[in-house]
Amino acid sequence: MYEMDVKAFWEENSKCFEPFSTNKPRVPMNFWLDDHFLLEYMKLPSTLKYYNDAAYRREVNTRFNDEMERLLGRRFINEEIYPEKDPVRFECIMGAHWELSEGGTPWLETDVKDIEDVKALIYKYKKLDMKKAAFPEGWQESREQYEKTTGKKLRLGGGGSRGPATMATSILGTENTCIFIMEEPEIMDEFFAYLAHKLIEYHNVLMEATDNTDNRNGYNIADDNCYLFPPKHYERFCAPVLEKLFKEFSPKPCHKRRQHSDSDMGHLMGILNDLGVNTVNFGPNIHPGDIRKAMPKAVIEGQMPPFTLRNSGPDEIINIVKRDIEAVGGDGGLVECTAGSVAGGTPIENILVYMWAVEQYGRY
Repeated sequence: MYEMDVKAFWEENSKCFEPFSTNKPRVPMNFWLDDHFLLEYMKLPSTLKYYNDAAYRREVNTRFNDEMERLLGRRFINEEIYPEKDPVRFECIMGAHWELSEGGTPWLETDVKDIEDVKALIYKYKKLDMKKAAFPEGWQESREQYEKTTGKKLRLGGGGSRGPATMATSILGTENTCIFIMEEPEIMDEFFAYLAHKLIEYHNVLMEATDNTDNRNGYNIADDNCYLFPPKHYERFCAPVLEKLFKEFSPKPCHKRRQHSDSDMGHLMGILNDLGVNTVNFGPNIHPGDIRKAMPKAVIEGQMPPFTLRNSGPDEIINIVKRDIEAVGGDGGLVECTAGSVAGGTPIENILVYMWAVEQYGRY
């Protein structure tokens, strides 16, 4: 019943993304299959090998993409050769560190225990030389080898980052962040001010090092943990960070300002609208009609709940697609999408039903 030509689906889909226009075949669709999905689907014997062995990771990604192209009509995971050495992750420069254990994906953790540790970090930021901090030893040679091997120019910096709330929880700890914004607001004012300043500096250092200084026409924020901030605290600590990032890297009204937050952060939508956020991918419990009321000029990427897509039958999946289209599809500003990434373990059959429903019920 739900059979379809998956190649033709994506070919047509490429013609459907003009925002706030109904002069297109149908509502466009976008979803991504990330490493969580891949690891569960491929049933790898070792996740540590996947992350630590670049050649093995490319081989796995290629096999996965071959399978997804056959089943779903497109390739989802990057198969490119990466430089042997990457720039140091911004959050690690600012005090977080990576944790990786068998069976999991990489995770950022903190050593911060109290507000005195935050003060010590702020002191460190004042003396930080970003050019020295951003590039590990051997990075330049790694870049040159990458460009020689691939024939491509490496372009880094700009484009996007995780958002200030999520960065704070990685650098300081989730519970600590919640306590500190309530009990130590003046110190947290200084922390977030440095976070914005140093993140802009980090982008500019990467852009200058890779001849990418013109990359200032859009910015994407991924801020899952912004839901932890009450509106007045988000306005005080996080909104100024976004404002500075947008001014630097997405200065014109026509530039994309995208916010992804797969959490219950509907209480912040008015603030994001005032900041000029014009593309959104929000949490699954937020109704698309409520997003449209709060953010009338934003393209809505959503609102299929990932666990509905993973755990439900065809009827419920189809009903969510119909709901989204009926609520906001008529203005041309909907991109049907999961409210977050596709959850690991989601059956391919359910994804095909999802695509079929968009093809059937999204026509203009």
